[in-house]
Amino acid sequence: MRRWTGKRAAVFTLAGMLAAGGAAAPAVTVDAAKSSLEKSAEKLVKKVVKKEKNQKKQLKKLFQYVEKTYGYARVMGFTGKKGWEKAYAAEMIKNKKGSCYHFAAVYAFLAKKATGLPVRICTGTTNGFNVSRWQPHAWCEVKVGKIWYVCDTNLDKFGAKSTGKYFMKNVKTMKKTFKKSKTINVKF
Repeated sequence: MRRWTGKRAAVFTLAGMLAAGGAAAPAVTVDAAKSSLEKSAEKLVKKVVKKEKNQKKQLKKLFQYVEKTYGYARVMGFTGKKGWEKAYAAEMIKNKKGSCYHFAAVYAFLAKKATGLPVRICTGTTNGFNVSRWQPHAWCEVKVGKIWYVCDTNLDKFGAKSTGKYFMKNVKTMKKTFKKSKTINVKF
């Protein structure tokens, strides 16, 4: 079996299909995801944001774009290995579907590229889909001024029917809906 190195090691590989038609998490090098992701994000930001200069309007346009463009595909076996966020964002752009981890990652990188604001991806749990049940989840937070805001494209699309309920909501007001276990500061 040939072992790839350098840029060739950057090729996404899937471990195979798992139960219920879910795809395994991709194995990808951080360098490959970064290179591919940066180019793709820049292209999408230009397409979606166009000449809009207002950061909140940029965030809203990207939020609506992610909700409209991407579909859901359950990913079994999320491990949160270092660099997963770049791989998931790049995979979402390429395949147009993914889990909440993909939604959080792609929105986070698009928001960062468009605005330059502090952006982080949070993993933890939510009861936003069912108030009586906490389940594993990932979402995005953006800092505007001194305040962090939740921007959860996945929960908004599938839990709130794309109403904007989970766009730019002050983190302090969302503590009954989200419980963070880890945050990743987004950088290209």
